[in-house]
Amino acid sequence: MKLESIKVEKFKRIDAIELPITYLNILVGSNGSGKSSILQALHLASCLMRQVDRIRAGSTAMVSINDLDYLPSDQYWKLGHGADWGNKGNSPSSKVEFRFLDDVAGVVPPNIVTAKLVMRSARNAGISVQGELPESARPLFRGQNVFFSGFIPGISGIPNVEQKNSKRVVLKACSFGDSNVYLRNALNLLSAADIAKIEEWLEPLLGPIKIKIVFDESKDFDIHAHAELNGRSTPLELLGTGFLQLIQIFCYILLFKPKILLIDEPDIHLHPTIQEKLAGSLLEIARAQEIKIVMSTHSPFIVRGAPVDANVVWLADGEIKSDERFVVELALGWGAFGKQVIIVSEDAKNELLKKLIQQWPEIERSVTVLPGRGYKHLLTRSEAEELRTSLGGKFKVLVHRDRDSLTDVEATQLVDSYGVEGVGLWLTDQSDLESEFCNPSFLSSLTGESLAVCDDWIVQIVTANAIPISDQFSKQRAAHNEELHAAGGSPTNAEVWAELQHRPLRGAKGKYVMGQLKNKVPGRAYSEASVECHKGFPELAPSLKNAIELLLDQ
Repeated sequence: MKLESIKVEKFKRIDAIELPITYLNILVGSNGSGKSSILQALHLASCLMRQVDRIRAGSTAMVSINDLDYLPSDQYWKLGHGADWGNKGNSPSSKVEFRFLDDVAGVVPPNIVTAKLVMRSARNAGISVQGELPESARPLFRGQNVFFSGFIPGISGIPNVEQKNSKRVVLKACSFGDSNVYLRNALNLLSAADIAKIEEWLEPLLGPIKIKIVFDESKDFDIHAHAELNGRSTPLELLGTGFLQLIQIFCYILLFKPKILLIDEPDIHLHPTIQEKLAGSLLEIARAQEIKIVMSTHSPFIVRGAPVDANVVWLADGEIKSDERFVVELALGWGAFGKQVIIVSEDAKNELLKKLIQQWPEIERSVTVLPGRGYKHLLTRSEAEELRTSLGGKFKVLVHRDRDSLTDVEATQLVDSYGVEGVGLWLTDQSDLESEFCNPSFLSSLTGESLAVCDDWIVQIVTANAIPISDQFSKQRAAHNEELHAAGGSPTNAEVWAELQHRPLRGAKGKYVMGQLKNKVPGRAYSEASVECHKGFPELAPSLKNAIELLLDQ
């Protein structure tokens, strides 16, 4: 019997989702995407199938909350999707299916065997269950010391002291996800051969390691556990959390001997180099132990290090966004999960662009920013389209370019040249991003001075530095003419300069003026740090907001 796929319906973030299952399955996505919902649904259904008295399609049975080996929330009736569980046959419920390939009998093609479970509230404090558990699948779920699933929600450290507990207490606590309180107890339940196996699995990730568990029934109350690394013995509680996380994962495999191991974000406490190795190690172990592993992660290192035959799935809003490995790796590496628009910036440093976007929290949640290498390396329209296509059309692409010394006509022509579905060009309202933060209204908000005083600072800077500002303008116009008017027909520099005098910085570059303001504003009140930290200023760059909203509405 081989687990081939799972299906979850109406559970927390999940409306309906079906996933093929291989030896290693990696779920990626932003917070709230449904990764943990899938893991919790599978483990809860597995525990109910093991603990309930009977599983039948035509009748219900109940498991008391106090008896359950796992429960994601004390308010279990809220585990439904879009509606709380009811306690009647036609009331809201959740459903989980495990689909197996029965290849034992030698039948060609192999039989498909499906174990199904419907969960809803019971009339008393418990969960009501009905479903189907075919006889051929029954030994996978039911029996003494049989655990179809093991669930590892993560670990945050272990207590300094741990008293010996009964096997039943330890197994229930570990099933509930409380193994950090019982990790020594869990290790103490394993044989010497199992401990040696954990050491073997840890070595490719951490180097040679020895784990020693000591408990004398005749005289000890507490279990003593040490790990020997690099010839030094260290109490288990003093190991790094990442070390403990790995020990916990491997301990569960041998303690529960599950058919499916569910691991929630194992990357949190692990160094990136270990993250890259982890997926390969888990796949090798899964094959050797004949188990399936489903893990959730935010880590690009885990996905990057996953073997080619790992199943990588990107989730968003409880649905499969993509199962194409290339698309997932790009999106994960760029922090694009949960986003709708990728802004490809002209600049390598994007703090100011991100600060502008932070003005609009709803928009910020939908946007990620990628750094660039200057306008000469800016994405063309065709390159932006190619990027969008390579990501499966999952994102809109907005290219950011500084306006520099472009005229309004030139700027409009450039923006129009990017006018295709899902792609756009945003030009700064003034010369560059820095100009927004040299605006008198921003200066007044930052320093508390009047608009007149702040505007006078700009006038003084522009007047005192007319020559370098003019030289910079001339160089920019030469570059613009080469790019846009190679065949001639460009406006004269004098005409363009006259047009720029209507801008707040009178044709000066924001980068230059920002440098001068650091010395001009009294008391060193103006600096990169003060600009980046300042909040509550009047809205800046409304055209950026409009450009993003246009793409979001497409």
